[in-house]
Amino acid sequence: MNPLEQTRQTYREIAGAYAQAQQHRAQMTTQIGKFVELLPSGACVLDVGCGPGLDTAVLRQNNLQAIGMDYSHEMMRVGRSGQAHHVPFVQADMRQLPVGSAVHGLWACASLLHLAREEVLPTLREFHRVLRPGGILYLSLKLGDGEAWVPTLYNPSYARFFTYWQPETLDVLLETAAFHIINGWEETGRRDTWLVRYARKKEPGK
Repeated sequence: MNPLEQTRQTYREIAGAYAQAQQHRAQMTTQIGKFVELLPSGACVLDVGCGPGLDTAVLRQNNLQAIGMDYSHEMMRVGRSGQAHHVPFVQADMRQLPVGSAVHGLWACASLLHLAREEVLPTLREFHRVLRPGGILYLSLKLGDGEAWVPTLYNPSYARFFTYWQPETLDVLLETAAFHIINGWEETGRRDTWLVRYARKKEPGK
């Protein structure tokens, strides 16, 4: 079974516990703020791998037309029942997004890390396809080497697949997919160190 498919099954089982544990998003204030600053007010944004749509709601509160997209129907169902503010959701595979080249920004927080390593470059190219010229991509991935199945804290009977990345490897992939990196850093979380990147879709010939 593809790692993403098995991870989707895990999220189906832990959706409620995950949404409850992640509901406070204060730790994302700085990162969301920088993303908002790079976009015009009212910009169309996709929260790719949105889970229960917690970041989607914050993006909408910052005057962005944000739509949550996730592979897990159960995660979105839990989010829809728990959101104080209406958040539009679309079930979608990030590897084949069901939109044209009309999006101002993509917010991919801790979502690409569930893909097998060989799927990441094609997915970044798909992100490039759906962005308008000069569109903004935000992503965060776990710092490290290799890949692993990690039991969840929400229910140790279920595991999620993670790929880990080094800055130089990630940055080469972004450049190869025709993104220009405009900001980035390593950020220490409670359990992991995260690679954070903001990138702009390159114009043809530039």
